[in-house]
Amino acid sequence: MKSQKEYGNLDNQKIKKQKNNILNFDFLSEERKDYILLSEELNAILDIPKLSKKIFNIILDDKTLNKLSVGDILEKYENFTKIQLIKIRRYIHSHLYDKNPLFVSDLIDCANWNNIESDIIFDFCINAIKKYRTSPIVLSAITYVFEHMKISQSVVVVPIFDRLLNNKTYYQDCQIIAAFCLFRITMNPKYLQVIKELTILDNELHNVLINKMLHMDYNKKNCFFYQKDDFI
Repeated sequence: MKSQKEYGNLDNQKIKKQKNNILNFDFLSEERKDYILLSEELNAILDIPKLSKKIFNIILDDKTLNKLSVGDILEKYENFTKIQLIKIRRYIHSHLYDKNPLFVSDLIDCANWNNIESDIIFDFCINAIKKYRTSPIVLSAITYVFEHMKISQSVVVVPIFDRLLNNKTYYQDCQIIAAFCLFRITMNPKYLQVIKELTILDNELHNVLINKMLHMDYNKKNCFFYQKDDFI
């Protein structure tokens, strides 16, 4: 097992090479709609147990890096320190209105998975759900709102999710997650019926729902009577 010092040396040895490898991805145009998988060099960053200050600053501050690469790292890396998360919170606040929806979606997912509480992000997500309809931002926004809402905010959240559910311009993966969130919030069986109807129509939607439930640590029997088999 490598010592922390050895990992620090690994940072120093690889930082220049990793930065150069990242820069080779300039061909990933911001305007492109398709997503191209990151290289092994970029994914290697995810395996570093503790990011050095140098690499962390490159990720957040180097304007030449492709935003999709930055977003992917912020969403997937699991070992940010408390100080790094404070900086990431500020970074997310300043990039929520970026023109690239995939990048913004990654930022919201990063905030959600790292439990970054923020009224600014919450309000942005509420407005995004009402405004964007078919943007990839919406699915991330639904999850963030559901995970971070206070009980008192349910009077605002439930009508917004309900309108989403009844508006056919939204993607169905957004609708099924909204239906699940509504069922979790209200325990109204009509939302369970909506979930079942959607999954009968499209088995892929069933997979979307189950994958989402599996990532919710509190979605266990001691917290929630209904389990994934109830949604089949």
